[in-house]
Amino acid sequence: MTFNPFEDSFHGLGDKAAGEKNLQDVLEWLERDECPLGETARRTYAQAVRKAARLIGRVPDRIPACTEQFQSIFPNRDYDRSWGKTFCAAKRWKRNVSAAINGATGIIAAQKERRARRDDWASLLAVLGEIAEKGFPSPFERHPKRLICIQSCADTARKLEVRVSDIDPDVALCLYRAAPTPAAKDAVVEALDLIDQSRVITDRRLQRILPTQPIGFVRPERAEKVAIPEPLMQELETWVDLASRGLWSITDNAFVGGVSPKPYLNAAKKILTTAERAGALQLVGLNTIASAFDERVLVAVVQMLRDLHKNDGPGAITPRTAWGYFDCLIPLLERNGEDASSVRTILKTDSWLKIGRRNRTEMSPRLRSFCRKVVTDMNARIRFLSLHIQLRKKAILHLEAAQMTTGREAERHLEKARRFGTCAAFAALETDAIPARVSSVLMTTFRGSAAWLCLGHRKADDGRIMMPPAFVKNRKPLFATISATSRLRGLETLRWYEKVIRPLFGDHKDNVHFFPAVQKQGRPLPYATFKSWWSDCAAECGFPGLNPHMFRHGQASIIVAENPGNWSLVTARLGDTEAVCRDNYAWIDHEKLVLAGQQELTKEFPSAA
Repeated sequence: MTFNPFEDSFHGLGDKAAGEKNLQDVLEWLERDECPLGETARRTYAQAVRKAARLIGRVPDRIPACTEQFQSIFPNRDYDRSWGKTFCAAKRWKRNVSAAINGATGIIAAQKERRARRDDWASLLAVLGEIAEKGFPSPFERHPKRLICIQSCADTARKLEVRVSDIDPDVALCLYRAAPTPAAKDAVVEALDLIDQSRVITDRRLQRILPTQPIGFVRPERAEKVAIPEPLMQELETWVDLASRGLWSITDNAFVGGVSPKPYLNAAKKILTTAERAGALQLVGLNTIASAFDERVLVAVVQMLRDLHKNDGPGAITPRTAWGYFDCLIPLLERNGEDASSVRTILKTDSWLKIGRRNRTEMSPRLRSFCRKVVTDMNARIRFLSLHIQLRKKAILHLEAAQMTTGREAERHLEKARRFGTCAAFAALETDAIPARVSSVLMTTFRGSAAWLCLGHRKADDGRIMMPPAFVKNRKPLFATISATSRLRGLETLRWYEKVIRPLFGDHKDNVHFFPAVQKQGRPLPYATFKSWWSDCAAECGFPGLNPHMFRHGQASIIVAENPGNWSLVTARLGDTEAVCRDNYAWIDHEKLVLAGQQELTKEFPSAA
């Protein structure tokens, strides 16, 4: 057989080894009599597998039948319309391919065999299920669905031939590490906790099954915890305050021109804790943090961070993040009267940190792919700019479902409506007003004399938003009009949110923030809460992995592509400096110039018939 470099150089999929199955084997299994599936399911799975081979670009017998490799090529955090007309259709297609592979390779059969075993795990589930379903009070009151975690833990334990009575803290740690997915690890932790709680039940059947001693399992920390002693922490906070508070104004009698202290604090804490882990110093008994920034210590910190990143160890960070931390050390040290020459030398000469510097001034491949898609694909651009409409429709569906149900189910639908509606209002502000940073948008007020947001008093009135300079990166105030006649209908969504969704928050009448907190009265919605809502809601609308900050990148990319060279338009839209905009989006201009050059080469040619 002649070697074909186009066929055999595919990255990410290896050749079939002895005993391994490929997708052709999966297709043949779906046609055999031993396949337990019905005709409709066989046909659906076969179509899904052939589609996977077509998208990968190889013949089925050259693609290993491995669920992990398939999911790495088509991850859930990404979505492409070639995978399915909608995000839900793409997820359904991936589930079908995974199910076909697992069925053909015997994974599903092995799982069924383990679940069918009549052992002590089955007895434990039976007894706890019987107690959970009883109506009379019990010291172990649990909903039957809470026992699902024990089923998952039992599957992991049966793979390792571990009995319930064999579990001690060491065995529990082995079970946790053997769990194949994060969800399975969570199930192991919850199951072991339920097993310990069930010791209060006076049932002889359980007493014969449970371990002789409580397990007391505690989930291990991903990274080694290093505590900074209180005296050093107080000194560090003083350093950070000196570095970030700005200059003293003799007329205002206050510090002005300061910056956020958080980057300095995070950078210094990471250096200190990494130095402790590397053995370069002992924080306990250290007289001053100044000695933690000696050249010897910093070299050890860089070397350890590089090794952790290479080996994906606990506490690993990217070169981009590491470069940012060391870059923050320069003003922190110099503004506290310390020498920062060693830090400058390391930043200039270390090859790993240089990669981080380049990454900070360039888009990541995944982000650039997203921006290129919204620039070149009109369908993707429309879906991106009208995302608030999709989120609003989802919220309306949940509101309607809440009216048709009662009790806890109605509450869940209202909670979903609140999440989708809040995300819809945020997306409307980002597209129809200005793509501001998330933290600034969440601080938006719309009541009082100094309100940032005004939605107009009549239907034909425009809205407007103003952000004070303290909440803008370049310290210049942002002003934007929200047009009532915009094709994107963002103002309509914002007014709908104020009228329908905002009253679902507890203190909506007294809270001046447009996005009020769920629990803390008078406070804005926390960033962490909004981020978790956004991740789920954006994925439901076909944008998995779309973080809120990508609104800025997507819109800026569209503006640059439509207005090449007009950097003032981009800077006005984003509130960034021209240098920052050029660093991030100059590649779009470059690609436009390359295309223009190609067209110049052939402009004298006659058009093709």
